Amino acid sequence: MNTENFHLSELNDFEVSKHQSSSETATSYYNSYLKFKEIVAELPKDELINRGWISSKDDLASLVPLYQSISSNNLKTLFRKSNTSNNALCSAWLASVTTTAKLMVSIGRINNFDGLNKNFLKEIAQLSPDVSIITKLPEILATKGIVLVYEKALPGMKLDGVVLKLVSNNPVIGISFRYPRIDHFWFTLLHELAHICIHLDQLDTPIFDDFESEEVETNELKANRLAKNSFVEKHAWRNCMAKYDTNPESVVEFANYIGIHPAIVAGMLQKETNKYNRYRKLTDEVDIRKMVFGDD
Repeated sequence: MNTENFHLSELNDFEVSKHQSSSETATSYYNSYLKFKEIVAELPKDELINRGWISSKDDLASLVPLYQSISSNNLKTLFRKSNTSNNALCSAWLASVTTTAKLMVSIGRINNFDGLNKNFLKEIAQLSPDVSIITKLPEILATKGIVLVYEKALPGMKLDGVVLKLVSNNPVIGISFRYPRIDHFWFTLLHELAHICIHLDQLDTPIFDDFESEEVETNELKANRLAKNSFVEKHAWRNCMAKYDTNPESVVEFANYIGIHPAIVAGMLQKETNKYNRYRKLTDEVDIRKMVFGDD
């Protein structure tokens, strides 16, 4: 192992991570640190300072959670992708989501998790007509033992959401608000809940969701299907008059009939017809990113 550029003084802040696993060898520790350094080099330091994640451009100690995520090998799925810059952004973002989630569990804000069934997803979807419920969803999901973290996407980050499971067995959902549309938020949330419902045993490794990616795995298709069916039953969607009448009033009428926000129906029709300029007044009615985070 070439240690010519390996300075122990740089590692002092990371001793907390060194013994996190009895099986971690010196080589894997070194390799994890190299990966950490590679990622840090790609991060927008000014943005991290603005968010309070680090105090200065030389402050690596505050990024210990990022190093821990790397050294625990939980990011192997992300690192298979070649976009180093996006990997760095997603890694730092995930570290913040995970840190927040662990804190919420440790201070007793989250109940024990006892499983999730498909009916619960439908119940959550039925809350969507009230846009303000978005700010209350973290508390609602906390009663089920699920940690919902709202963490705004870093500039240029190509990620919509993530889902994982903590050692406490509590599932964690992170939503990036990559787009400020109502329909995009609700589909992201239901998609991640679908992963918890049908892929819980796989969530020791985070599942990163970029809905614009051309690579769609089988598990993603299953989560998409369950999310869609949670909004609207198959037979109801087949008979949806808004498919044939493009008047926005037909969208609103159908949405009211099945009990979900009209923007969700509009978004589904946009995707199905590949006509994303249609129904924009419905999907863009409220800037939910601003509603959650303010003007910052």
